[in-house]
Amino acid sequence: MENTETKKPTIWTRGYICAFLGNLFLCFSQHCVNSLISTYASFLGASAVLVGTIAGLYFGVACATRPIAGPAITMANKKKLMIWVYVAGVVTNLIYAAAANVGVFIAARILHGLQFAFVGSLGLTIVSDSVPREKLGSAVGLYGAAVALAMALGPSMGISMRDWATLRWGQAGGYTAVFLMAAVFMFLAIIPTLLLPDMKRPEKGSLGAWYKNILAKETLLPTVLLGLVSMSSTMFNAYMVPYAETLGIPNIALFFTVYAIVLLAARPLFGRLADRVDTARILVPGLLVFALSYVVVALARNLPVMLLGAALAALGFGASNPTIQTLCIRTVEPERRGVASNTQYFGIDLGYFLGPFLGGMIYSRSDYSVMYLCTGVIPQVVCLVLFLATWRRLKKRLY
Repeated sequence: MENTETKKPTIWTRGYICAFLGNLFLCFSQHCVNSLISTYASFLGASAVLVGTIAGLYFGVACATRPIAGPAITMANKKKLMIWVYVAGVVTNLIYAAAANVGVFIAARILHGLQFAFVGSLGLTIVSDSVPREKLGSAVGLYGAAVALAMALGPSMGISMRDWATLRWGQAGGYTAVFLMAAVFMFLAIIPTLLLPDMKRPEKGSLGAWYKNILAKETLLPTVLLGLVSMSSTMFNAYMVPYAETLGIPNIALFFTVYAIVLLAARPLFGRLADRVDTARILVPGLLVFALSYVVVALARNLPVMLLGAALAALGFGASNPTIQTLCIRTVEPERRGVASNTQYFGIDLGYFLGPFLGGMIYSRSDYSVMYLCTGVIPQVVCLVLFLATWRRLKKRLY
């Protein structure tokens, strides 16, 4: 008798597994060095102003490169492009490790920004092309969990490696060891990428001129929403340590540990929910909880309340961020997912830039509590209003 049983759709395709593993190694490479970029620049002799400029150069270069990245991701062989992007990551970390002056370090930072312009949207495009449409939310949510895992473990790995190597080879040797470790992680990311299946390319000329593949106008509203969420989310990394110091709160590193652990659980959970329930039922409470977390952090005067704020922030961000990313991808037909992925990263780049910039301006006129209220609550309220005002129309255009 013929077996008519059909297989249930799953995210665990060869393409998704390879993309997930590559992204996991990439995230560990990034997060073991991110917390040391500023201190390394200072060690090389950069002034305080130059340190800030170097830190922001990463996102500035990435944003400026996206008009090239978008068409390339859409039209090029995605597997080959990802291999070269990861190779560039290895080279970047080797240049960081060999840097003996600020000039070489800036050159590495520029190359790193070029890599970032491709790697995020390219990875998300490969993921969306590798899973069934009805499992897209689950795939994006779990894919982002790699970031949370690396966020929880990467900084301590990098600092521990630096301290261990410093005892043996001095401070310069300590930083060199960290960047060599990051280069090894990037090399490991290349291995699963080599095993990716060949990704189907669109027929030549089917997507129009190259400049039509820089931005997807259908994705602009979700991109604005994602920018508002990103604007708030970056404030914890930018100002939490000095904020805790002004309040006399010790062990603030636990804030980031709690945030990462809760986010690790929240992203795949809400990703799966996004496949089963209406987007509004996830995004609305997610944005409200995310805004509430900034109220808690702004009013906190001890570590337990701070950790409560971290947990709420992770829940809110874990619900809203992958939901909006999935929404971005679903606003376009499948062959234009590369353009949609590239478009949403314009919002992320801009949010990461504007958040600390506006936060610094607000802090110069008030204090950290007011700064967190303004940069955390206001963007999420605006995001919620925009979403509720446009959801019915946007819902009708989803693929």
